[in-house]
Amino acid sequence: MSKKDIHPWLFPEGGREYHYIDDRGASSRILVKEDYLPGASVFFASSEQQQEVRMRERQEKPMLAMYFSLEGDTGSQPGTHDSYMLKGQQHVLCYTPHFEGYYLLNSPKIKNFGVILEEPFFRRLYMEDMDCLKRFWDKVHAGQEADIAPGPMAVTARQLSLIRDMAQCSFTGQMRQLYLESKIVELFLLQAEQAEELKGMPPVQLAATDIDRLHAAKAYIRQHMFEALSLQQIARESGLNEFKLKKGFRELFHTTVFGYLNELKMNYARQLILNSGCTVLDAAYSVGYSEPYSFTRAFRKHFGYLPSELKR
Repeated sequence: MSKKDIHPWLFPEGGREYHYIDDRGASSRILVKEDYLPGASVFFASSEQQQEVRMRERQEKPMLAMYFSLEGDTGSQPGTHDSYMLKGQQHVLCYTPHFEGYYLLNSPKIKNFGVILEEPFFRRLYMEDMDCLKRFWDKVHAGQEADIAPGPMAVTARQLSLIRDMAQCSFTGQMRQLYLESKIVELFLLQAEQAEELKGMPPVQLAATDIDRLHAAKAYIRQHMFEALSLQQIARESGLNEFKLKKGFRELFHTTVFGYLNELKMNYARQLILNSGCTVLDAAYSVGYSEPYSFTRAFRKHFGYLPSELKR
């Protein structure tokens, strides 16, 4: 695995490409890779467009959607209602009994990942162990639109790692189906866990321009995670001062700048050990640790187990 492979939205092999032209003449070039399971579909999608594209969509059956906007801004506009927007590196878990309207592609380049579940599948996820889940399923059972959280949530490094696992799945046939189903359940639980942690927290009080710059800072960290980053450098590249960067990053993403960087490194190291067969020592050096002991301690603190246990 090379350092170019850190981007979790790299497409699995294959997929189909097509061009879409909306009712106003705006066009988009779209590449989609899909997996179909009993009662579910998993997709990776990438698109390029010169201007906003409105994709007409009609959904007549109840659906539960786990949607991750990995790069670029997307949204939906049901009928004549106001549009609902999702920025890059945000995700939602929502239920819609039906939908008729538009999906919006609002950025020149968009990459996203999603899971669409039909009723026989999402009924298997019914549980009330968390308050957010109880409220969510109460609305679902009443046939009402439902969201697991009051608004979009920030994509975490753990979620990105899980999405990468699904993209790189090498199993075929029944084993592939079982593997993807297990990852869907795991991803659902991560979304619910995050929503529960955010419960009762005050809404983010940041200017729209600062939110955009904080997302740019997060993308910059992700793209330069192997370099010796400083707060001053990240602030300069994103157009923020250091105070706004530190305070805003924690408020918007519920982690610190270097906490997020550590998440990225630990998940990358885990993937190296699991998928490339490299040693713990090599993984430590790859993410910038000169002392294997320090890496092992950080790894155990993050995951709750030693990196050597991945080899068993």
